[in-house]
Amino acid sequence: MSELEEIVIKIYSDDGDSLSLNSAISKLKNTNLNIINAEIENLFIEEFDILLIKLSGVESTAIPRIIELKKPANCKILFQVPENDTLLAVTLAKLGINDIFILPYEVFKFSSFLDEIIDDFQARRLGEIILAEPGGRNDFEDFIGSSEALLKIKRLAQRIAAEPQLNILILGETGTGKGLLAKLIHNNSPGISSAFVDVLCTAIPEALLESELFGYEKGAFTSAHAKKAGLFEIADNGTVFLDEIGDLSLSLQAKLLRVIEKKVIRRLGGVADIPVNARIISATNRKLKEMIDDDSFRSDLFYRLNTVSIEVPPLRERQEDIPVLLDKFINDYNTQFNKQISKIDDNLEDFILNYSWPGNVRELKNSVERAVLLSEGNSLKLKDFSSIINFTPSAEIQPQKETSLHPHIIQLNLNYVSTDLEILTQLYAEEVLKKFKGNKTRTSEQLGISRPKLDKLLKK
Repeated sequence: MSELEEIVIKIYSDDGDSLSLNSAISKLKNTNLNIINAEIENLFIEEFDILLIKLSGVESTAIPRIIELKKPANCKILFQVPENDTLLAVTLAKLGINDIFILPYEVFKFSSFLDEIIDDFQARRLGEIILAEPGGRNDFEDFIGSSEALLKIKRLAQRIAAEPQLNILILGETGTGKGLLAKLIHNNSPGISSAFVDVLCTAIPEALLESELFGYEKGAFTSAHAKKAGLFEIADNGTVFLDEIGDLSLSLQAKLLRVIEKKVIRRLGGVADIPVNARIISATNRKLKEMIDDDSFRSDLFYRLNTVSIEVPPLRERQEDIPVLLDKFINDYNTQFNKQISKIDDNLEDFILNYSWPGNVRELKNSVERAVLLSEGNSLKLKDFSSIINFTPSAEIQPQKETSLHPHIIQLNLNYVSTDLEILTQLYAEEVLKKFKGNKTRTSEQLGISRPKLDKLLKK
């Protein structure tokens, strides 16, 4: 393995105080770093991997200048905002910025996130991917929940895990645990001693993804100084997990189809077929059948990936799993943060059970992590979940039990402080789509807009 290159991290603070960012960086497990303090004038001039921006408030004069600058490709930008500056966080979110942290309160989350980004940069530079370490069989006990829907999934997964020739398609919203389920299927399969290769299709640029999956021969392109095995070769007799398969280009879809049909791959620049024997587990939160209708996903690939499909329901459809998950996460973070949370207030319990959890299990886990870290005393209170209440446009701050409504009535419980007309329009369109059971043609007709305009509205 070649020596790791330094990861270049630029720091910019609009008030000149970068102490909190430097403190967070000091907690990183990665130490092969080059830290540079930058001014607004040369923010994107010199090459860098990660840019950390600290803003003092929504009136910062740096915001419009940062927006106007052209972001370099293949870099990551993270923002630090002051505590309780809701307007600044909402402003950044509306600009499409997702990686926003409050320091020092989210320092552990920030450092962990930064470590993951650095690991990803280093893995790509080496032309390698980090392989998940095979674990012992656990009969899916880590897939937490006791709802009938989840028990049914566990029973099906346990049966198909024993059949390594079956390709599996896992469907479900973001944050439902599709990646965890894929790893557990591998851990309970005959190929447990072989590699489990986790590939996030959206994390690797298309030009690099092909060489990662299939490998390349020496001289295949300018920087190919030695041949490199592809991920399918590395995962021989094991599992390749293709996450976000719906984002794969049509060109790569065709090449993946050949792998499935002929059980061979051909390296870039190579002439010989190389036999491979890896189970493919794929996952997506997208509607693949609609993508087939739109000619953005191959139907022949869909049916070969979909030997068996598992659909993981969103957390809002299996509320009985929430208390079990809540206890698990509280116990985990009690240990991590040396806390002793032993109860939660009744009004918080009502909120947690009635909140829709659009981010599913991942959102619940992250919210509990933050709440436990910032909590005072041995109980969690509603204010400890203020990040959800303040920032989620459709947060049900005072949840109402379902009442008998006319079938043509739609009821929305909204946070008027953070819901503008644009968000309201999107939420209304989503609810109408549910009424028509996902039929976009009927929905667009009912709303009096075109189908493309409806698609654009739903993707905001």
